[in-house]
Amino acid sequence: MALFKRNDNKDQAAEDLAENRAEDTSQDAPGANAEDAPGEDSAPEQVPTSRKRFGKLKPKPKRDLRGVVRIEELEQALADQDLDDIDPDAVVSMYMPKRRMERIGAALLRMDKLQKALVVLALAFGVLFALSFMQENMGNFTINLNRLELFRRGVAIADNGDFNNATARLAADAVDNGTNIAAEDLPDNLDDIDGSHNGKNYVAYTFYIRNAGKTDLGYSAKLKVVSASKGVDKAARVRVYRNGKPTTYAAAAADGSPEPNTEPFASKDVVTTISHKNFRVGDVDKYTVVIWLDGDDPECVDKIIGGAVEFGFDFDSSETDDSSLFIKFVQDIADTLTGNDPISASGNEAPDYYKEHNVTWSNRRNQKNSPVGDGDK
Repeated sequence: MALFKRNDNKDQAAEDLAENRAEDTSQDAPGANAEDAPGEDSAPEQVPTSRKRFGKLKPKPKRDLRGVVRIEELEQALADQDLDDIDPDAVVSMYMPKRRMERIGAALLRMDKLQKALVVLALAFGVLFALSFMQENMGNFTINLNRLELFRRGVAIADNGDFNNATARLAADAVDNGTNIAAEDLPDNLDDIDGSHNGKNYVAYTFYIRNAGKTDLGYSAKLKVVSASKGVDKAARVRVYRNGKPTTYAAAAADGSPEPNTEPFASKDVVTTISHKNFRVGDVDKYTVVIWLDGDDPECVDKIIGGAVEFGFDFDSSETDDSSLFIKFVQDIADTLTGNDPISASGNEAPDYYKEHNVTWSNRRNQKNSPVGDGDK
């Protein structure tokens, strides 16, 4: 919608008047020079001598002032033509946006390809950054296995007890727009369902880790807070079932004491660390992780609305292997040449070196009445 009503006849008169005044200005210049010219009786002025220079002096380029009218001249011209209903500032404002766009376009044309690519990349990152903060989510959860020290040695994780599609990384589904609940609102079968089985206001994920390698080893699992905003992690609860035994963790209260019926986080960024020093060939451990916001927590207030929290479960070898990558590479080649259960070259297929049978949760070694006869619970 226009900011003012435009009078085409008066606008045209203003433009014609501006052009006429510019022409009159250019015609009056020679006359002014003629009056200032010296007469016949006047003594000729002495031209000062200048030093000789190499080459010819290049004349400075003159600005093309045709059609340029000062604001004062435009105001006076509009007053002379009795065009009082036209605001000079409004007339000038009609042309300024166009000039700004032309200047922006000229600046873009002067930019080289690299600068243009950087501008486009910055805009793309800005859009992605904005979209990430527009989403409200609670409980992003990932499980990562050290590929070099565990996965290549026969340790793998899966979201099912039969280890179909065993891998080195798993990711749980997130809960969008989750709200706080009480621990009593959680179902009783959280540890009985494999994979991702979220509720409306909680994240639940069950997975398994097995040792189908050549040697017994130990692992260390660190459950940590990857990122958090608006203090959501202060009101979060994390329950970990390990082989059926649950433990609930929470950030310490404001006075440093543990929240009721919870174990305090190990640190600001670490929930807990679980160690299994003797993870034998054929052993399988089962984990279920449940995440929710506890409505009874004093930190669960309105200011955390719109926040997000992400957790990660990282499994690493608890044994120190000082051998270099070159030594490990040579050993893998030797195993391949001798047929001694070589490592998969792609690194994506989960190795299974166990001689007795395919290692699963149902026939695991670390249970009573193990198929190999030396199991334990």
